[in-house]
Amino acid sequence: MFSEMFNKIKRYITILQVFYKYKLYSILLKEFKQKQESVDICTCPIDFDRNLNSVKLRMAFEELGPTFIKLGQAMGKRPDIVPIEYGKELEKLQEMVQPYDFERMQPALSMGLCTGSKETGIYSNFTDIFDQFNKEPIASASIAQVYEAVLNGENVVVKIARPGMMDVINLDLDILYDLKFIFVKLLRIKTQIDIDGFLEEFKIMLNRELDYRNEALNMERFRENFKNVKHVQIPKVYWELTSNNILVMEHIYGVPLRDFRTFSLDKRKKIAKLISSSFLRMVYIDGYFHADPHPGNIFVMKDGGGIAYLDFGAVGKLDSEIKKEMYSIFYGVYIKNVDLAARSFLKLARKSPDDIDIHAFKWDVDELVTRQHYGKGERHSDDFIKLALKYDLSLPRTFSLLERALVLIESNSLDLDPEYNIMSDVRTLSKEIARSKYSPARLVEDFQMEWDNFYDLMKNVPTGINDIFESVKMFKEVNVIKQENAIENRRFITSIFQNLFITVLMIVSITLLVLGRNEPDLETIGLVGFATSIILAAIMILRRK
Repeated sequence: MFSEMFNKIKRYITILQVFYKYKLYSILLKEFKQKQESVDICTCPIDFDRNLNSVKLRMAFEELGPTFIKLGQAMGKRPDIVPIEYGKELEKLQEMVQPYDFERMQPALSMGLCTGSKETGIYSNFTDIFDQFNKEPIASASIAQVYEAVLNGENVVVKIARPGMMDVINLDLDILYDLKFIFVKLLRIKTQIDIDGFLEEFKIMLNRELDYRNEALNMERFRENFKNVKHVQIPKVYWELTSNNILVMEHIYGVPLRDFRTFSLDKRKKIAKLISSSFLRMVYIDGYFHADPHPGNIFVMKDGGGIAYLDFGAVGKLDSEIKKEMYSIFYGVYIKNVDLAARSFLKLARKSPDDIDIHAFKWDVDELVTRQHYGKGERHSDDFIKLALKYDLSLPRTFSLLERALVLIESNSLDLDPEYNIMSDVRTLSKEIARSKYSPARLVEDFQMEWDNFYDLMKNVPTGINDIFESVKMFKEVNVIKQENAIENRRFITSIFQNLFITVLMIVSITLLVLGRNEPDLETIGLVGFATSIILAAIMILRRK
């Protein structure tokens, strides 16, 4: 209890010292003052003061360690939460740390293995499982370190989580919840944004990234999606040695994309197209994409024939409806159909044309289409986010994640080929979408699914028809009863009027008979009336019988 409180106080002091070091307090006051003067978020391309302040924030987050680095990266993917200047700078966050020596990593390797030998298949040390194990890491980050090894004659890499990292992250998360109001003011986060929801989502994301079984599952799914795609490689997972804090996978031999300047111009153009087309396939065909495709997570194979994606801790998913709307936007831009692109974008944002200035909106979409087709050597993937901010449109969270990934892909491709334009890949993409949707295998699957539904429908037809007949019968019976009741009511009313008429006729007739003793005519009328009333009464009695 006291040790936890002491550690939290100690961490608070560290955070406050870093904030003071990078003058974040003065930035906070300045942003708060701007907030009071204007409620609009600046969407202009350049804000020099903010650019400088965002650099300070990035450096502070890097110094504060893994939780704040991951937080900054997550915020960089959410332009609806932070201004564009901060988001672009936070995307640059890197986890440059000194590696732990191997002895310090031992607690993470504790697998409860018994003492033994290779002959028995039981080991006293994790590294004894491998033919060879290089204890010098080939990569080191704030959360994990990566080692080379040989397993049963195959070259592998072993990703191991740094010991005690979960405790550090949980402590930082508690402090973030305490300090969230500072970040809300510092970054001018809109009041309608659910900051608690964002922090909870961030916590879940961190927990997923720290469990390497999730990353292994992601890799398996990408391998399945790209098994028939040439020149794109996904590492194989060795499940028998993978756990929540250890991931063993195939060793990919290649050159990181960040070293692209060593490639020839023709090779750079080929790689740029391959990266772009493979990522568009992830998004618009599979609906399952790599959410952090920065240059360190894409390798160019040494034989020059393809690329490999690495680090699948962060992925994005699109349901069929969002995927359809996003492709409609993309295709509308490609064919220069402003109405289609604008209509699809508003549908994605769940907005009606009546909710905004539709003429101004279409004008801006037209400008976007023009830049996309004719802007050379420029990045355009974040144009839709700027448009959403300008018209206060709320987009699905997945869209923000995808936009950030598309920005990275487009930046990678432009670095390789300054003349690259993502529109050049749409024609091929459209053919692939049509091929996957209308392929014989897909049509057979759809037919089987529809046939199963049709068979179930036909199997239930007799029961359904019988139900219909029963319903009709019941309806008729109900109607008959209603009609009988109506007839009975009419008869009852008629009987009342008839009885009333006979009674009145009889009374009037008797009165005339009494009064008409001295008047023969009145007496005659009274006698006829009385006789008539008697006859009518007799007829009514006979009818009832």
